[in-house]
Amino acid sequence: MSDRLDEAQSLDQPESDEWNNEQNRPRRVRRRMSAEHIRRIKRRRRNKRILIGVLIVLLMIAAFIGAFAWSAWNAKGELERAVEAARGLQSTIAQDDASKMGDQVSEFSKHVDNAYRQTASPLWTVAVHMPYVGEDIGAVRTAVAALENISSQALPQLVKAAKSIDIDDIQVENGTIGISGLEKLQEPLQIADDIVDDAAREINATHSRHFRQIEKALKTAGTYCSKLKDVTHTLHAVVQLVPGMLGTDGHAKDVPRNYLILAQTNAEARPSGGLTGALGLVTVQGGHLSLQSFISDTQMQLFDEPVVELTAEEKMLFTDKLGTDIRDVNFTPDFPRTGEIAKTMWSKRFGAEVDGVIAIDPLFLQNMLAVTGGVTMSDGVVLDGTNAAQELLNTVYARMDASQTDAYFAAAAQAAFTQVTQSDGDAKAYVKALATSAEQGHLLVWSAHEDEQDVIDDFAISGRLVTEGAKPQVGVYVSDETQSKMDWYLHREVSVKFQKVARNGARQYTVHIKLQNLMKPEEVSSAPDYVTGGVDVDGLQPGDIKNALFLYAPANGRLVDWKFQNQDDFKGVTVHDGLTVGVGDVTLHPGETYEITLHVQSDPDTSEPLTVRQTPLIEGR
Repeated sequence: MSDRLDEAQSLDQPESDEWNNEQNRPRRVRRRMSAEHIRRIKRRRRNKRILIGVLIVLLMIAAFIGAFAWSAWNAKGELERAVEAARGLQSTIAQDDASKMGDQVSEFSKHVDNAYRQTASPLWTVAVHMPYVGEDIGAVRTAVAALENISSQALPQLVKAAKSIDIDDIQVENGTIGISGLEKLQEPLQIADDIVDDAAREINATHSRHFRQIEKALKTAGTYCSKLKDVTHTLHAVVQLVPGMLGTDGHAKDVPRNYLILAQTNAEARPSGGLTGALGLVTVQGGHLSLQSFISDTQMQLFDEPVVELTAEEKMLFTDKLGTDIRDVNFTPDFPRTGEIAKTMWSKRFGAEVDGVIAIDPLFLQNMLAVTGGVTMSDGVVLDGTNAAQELLNTVYARMDASQTDAYFAAAAQAAFTQVTQSDGDAKAYVKALATSAEQGHLLVWSAHEDEQDVIDDFAISGRLVTEGAKPQVGVYVSDETQSKMDWYLHREVSVKFQKVARNGARQYTVHIKLQNLMKPEEVSSAPDYVTGGVDVDGLQPGDIKNALFLYAPANGRLVDWKFQNQDDFKGVTVHDGLTVGVGDVTLHPGETYEITLHVQSDPDTSEPLTVRQTPLIEGR
């Protein structure tokens, strides 16, 4: 029995030991965490969440930047292809090649539309609000939107106009100019002109402040729009003006127009061309031109008093001759003023009302005769597209004396002008010759009808002084002071270089003028006295060229300083029509070169580049 007790005790012993161990084991007590410890735990958790959030934001930004970069790259490529297509389109419009225009418009529009879809996306909408680059991105969006307006609204109107007329339909034959269908082009070209003009303004007003590549792209787009604007504006002006001036539209067919033709002699220079050597009156009705016989300047007697009231500025700069002598009506470089004075002189002398004045010169006749073919004069000389200028401005003086040349000039102007208005030549070459002559200043037009003149004023053919600061232009004009014919030998170069931005924000330019007498000293003795001046007059030797110089600063700008080769030749500064004018006298002996340097500033409120207008070049050699 004791054995069983012992066994029982032995069996119970482990349980007892386990119980005792459990009783003897230290009891785990849950300690309460401190506030600082709790804050550390929360801080770690918060930092972890922030880190995860930052990583997510960074990944989103990276994804956004990647997507935007891809979109920008595609937009850039589409714009580059659009500009390439636009270059061909401009040429096609200028050449009136309707067969190519549709395809080129489609090509241009396709690339512009693709670029527009990229820049109009939410990516770009968000990117506009980004710091630093947002303004530049907004500039790109503005430019692309402007191009899209041209693509979707202006170009279809141009295509519509191109399909309505073919430049080859223009006919000049037997004194009649035939141009059909211009009236119906006015509306589509008005729409295209307005849209392109608005687009050009928007693009030219945008700039990139931080990225040179964006600024370059904007400049390229602006250049394209400006060129297209010139094309559309010119086309619109033509369809506005030509029907009324030729009397071919509905309301003008029954009303004849009279235009006074001033045939100028550039060998005796005047600021807008040359001395008026012959005059003719052409009547236009229903496109038909009736030309009266040209008369020489000697048949227009001098007036005792100016035929219009001259301003004090005009009297000081150009004397009363501006308003009393037909030969000197273009003493002023402002051709609209010349037109007004010449119109009044003709009306007072002959009692005929004049609707406009057109100035031409031998360079104009040469350009046109190159297209229409030459004319044979009574002495057997053929005036054509290679020799008309030299024959009428130089060679004729070796064959004739002063008493014969007046009648000869009138006859030459009559014959050449008749040929120009009666020969049915290549229409495109004809229009190109007209455009070239106008661009070079050899063809000037003024209309006595105010609404027409408002349109003409926008173009070089107006020959007007630019008095708007937004269109900075420097003028370099010469006027003969010897009564010889030596200006045929005057070589003139005028260059403009941007110098700096002045403190007032105006752009400052360096204008360099180089004058040269191309007659060699050894040629003087064999040249006709009528050309060289013949005898000593006012200290001048035969073969000398003496010109008055009129140097016009840009509107709302100024002449900063000037350097003449002989500083005594600079006579002072005055004002004409609100423009600052530097006045000088320069005498060139045979073979001599003379240089002048000006610094001028444009209107502080414009960033448009400076243009140059000068007395038309004739380049005698």
